[in-house]
Amino acid sequence: MYEYEYVEIDTGGGFWIDNSSGAHREVIDREAQDGWRYVGYVPLSFTSNGGIKSMDLIFEREIKE
Repeated sequence: MYEYEYVEIDTGGGFWIDNSSGAHREVIDREAQDGWRYVGYVPLSFTSNGGIKSMDLIFEREIKE
């Protein structure tokens, strides 16, 4: 069995927004140190031109029984 954790990330999402800061990478690395494995993302909100404004990064780890 697995447990899941969700971390919301603000991407900016605009046509002219540069999201190359790598903040998402820092979150993924931090969660990995705590035993979580990145498994995907879910968009939460969109800009008026269809860009992803925010999303949940999804992590899982096995529950030790």
